[in-house]
Amino acid sequence: MIIATGGRDCVPFLKAAKATGFNERTPFFMHTATELSTLKPLGLDGPEGVIGTSNYFFYYPETEANRQFVAEFKQAYNREPAVGAMYGMLAAKLISQAYLKAGKANTEAFIDAVEGLTVDSPVGPVTMRACDHQATLPMFMGVTKKVAGYDFLMATDIVTIPGEEVMPSCEEIAESRK
Repeated sequence: MIIATGGRDCVPFLKAAKATGFNERTPFFMHTATELSTLKPLGLDGPEGVIGTSNYFFYYPETEANRQFVAEFKQAYNREPAVGAMYGMLAAKLISQAYLKAGKANTEAFIDAVEGLTVDSPVGPVTMRACDHQATLPMFMGVTKKVAGYDFLMATDIVTIPGEEVMPSCEEIAESRK
């Protein structure tokens, strides 16, 4: 089953799924079900076995860039970074590098500089496509599970879905704008 909810409704839905045993009777997918901001408030009382997606996990991918981002974030804020922290860091990198590339504070020069710009991130290289100004972020799909050492559920059995493989192509975008 696909559960179409988001934002502040995710946590109450997952609480109800666990309380009623819904997650044990019916396999379901819910976007953001594996995000830290959804799972941490549930603690260990969240439902296991839920399939969910997120653009970022502090524990995946297991790369030096992600480990460094997590360490710096934890030092500054005394907690693990959630997806919003990664979005903020990514936006800051894209903006700052585009302004450096543009060489001046000019709207058109900034747009020209950011189009096609690739920056490194905790989830790997991310490119701002020129055709639609969309970032090619990967999506990570996993299954909620209790993991030793954590007081909340985490995603396990993670599969990476590359953004550029599932986003509409630039040709499809151009065609849809006709």
